[in-house]
Parts: sequence; C-alpha cells; structure tokens
Amino acid sequence: MRTSTSIAENEISAFTQFALDNKIITDGEVGAENANILCEPIINRQSDISSQTLSQSFARVKDQLKFKSAAHAKADELTLNLAQAEVEAYRSWVARQPRWIGLDGSEEGFENCAALLGWMRGNHLTERSLDLALGNIVNKPQFGRIHFKPQPRADRAYGPGGKLNHAFGQKDEPAKSVEVQQEFHPNGRRNHAYKPTQDVAARPAAAPDAWQEICQLYLKQWVTPGQRAKLEAEYNAGIANGKSWREIGTALGQIVKGRERGR
Repeated sequence: MRTSTSIAENEISAFTQFALDNKIITDGEVGAENANILCEPIINRQSDISSQTLSQSFARVKDQLKFKSAAHAKADELTLNLAQAEVEAYRSWVARQPRWIGLDGSEEGFENCAALLGWMRGNHLTERSLDLALGNIVNKPQFGRIHFKPQPRADRAYGPGGKLNHAFGQKDEPAKSVEVQQEFHPNGRRNHAYKPTQDVAARPAAAPDAWQEICQLYLKQWVTPGQRAKLEAEYNAGIANGKSWREIGTALGQIVKGRERGR
C-alpha cells in the first residue's frame, strides 16, 4: 500500500536512478511521458515507487518507452560528474559560441557534449579549457564528430589573397540566343537546313531582293544561243560560288552591255 498520496522525495530518487541505469529519457516532454508510462501503473495499484516496483512495471511497458541514444547516454554520464561551477562555465562558453550546437535535445548537441567533455578526461572544466578542447577535437574524429549550425554563404567580392571573385554580383546567366535560320541563302539558293517555325504562316512573306529581279531581267535579254549560253554560265557560276544577287547581277549586266557595244 502507498504510504503517501503525493510523490515522495525517495520515490523521485528511485525513479531518477532507475531511468539512469536503463537509459530512459527523463528530459522535456518525452521524459514526462516516460515517467507517466512507467509510474502510473504503480500508483494505480496503490504501491510505492521503488526499484522493485519500477522493474515490474518496466517489464510490462518497455515497448512504450523512449530511450537515450549512445551519445545522449554518454553526455549525461559526463555531465553528472561536473561541479555546479563547471556547469555554469559550460553554459557561459556555449552562449558565446554562435555556431556551436549545445544541449538542445538534438542528437547533434549530445554528440558535441560527449566529444568535448570526453576530451577533458575528467580535468577541471573552465571556459579556457573548453576553447583548447574545441581546437584539439575538430580534426581528431576519435573523440566523436563535431556539429556546427549551418551558416549562410557570404558573398565576397574578393577571395583569398585579395583575388577578385568573378562570380560575385553575377546574376543568372542569360539564355543563349538562338540563331535564326533563313529559308534562302543570300545568293538565292534554298537552305535545306531551314525548319519553319510555328508562326511562319502568320508572318508576311519577305520582300523579293531587287537584284534578284534584275538578274532575271538580264537572263531574258539574250538574242543568240551563244549569248544565252554565256549569260546562263555566268549566272550558274555565281550561284555555285555563293555570290550575292548584286554580284551576279553586276556580272550579267557587263555581259549585256558588252553585247550592246558589239563585243
């Protein structure tokens, strides 16, 4: 039978020690939930909370409890050995470390604490000794992984050694311009690589080249088969050599003018 309607001091001590021995979480909301799960059945049976009754209840509700990780258990073990002055020194040290993850209930915080205090090996803890410990364990993984809070990447106009950071201040790279393919080459030959766009039908047809029309007029001015062959040969040669309509038209015009002069 229970000897008290309230939780006695010796019952709190029994629960604390039992939780410590079995790595049961006792901090925060999770700790309060664990205490209720483990102790309520004992109180409901009108029994006192003791190591014996806790063991009996533990066997029934074990699968409902949440336990400490290895890092959590190690951190608790190390902090229990600290004097109050050392606890205050640790808290003060953490407060001036903007990137350090302290005992915030996260796994990273427990791993940090276990690595830092583990390096101390039981030596007296001060803010100075914590500075030395941090400097020694950052590059020595045997003491455990160290975690820091992520920081936004600072944009710097100049990099190490004063070198200009060419990426600084640059905006997103503009889209590369797409080369527009023409349906006809400048000399009038069809471009077989041309692919019409979807809106090609909606665009007005390009105005004909004036020199192209001049070439057609010159080709109609032959008289004899010899003159016809000469004009066609010059025309075809200009097309084959990629000449412009202006160049072809000028050459045809010289042939026509030479014929008119009786050449």
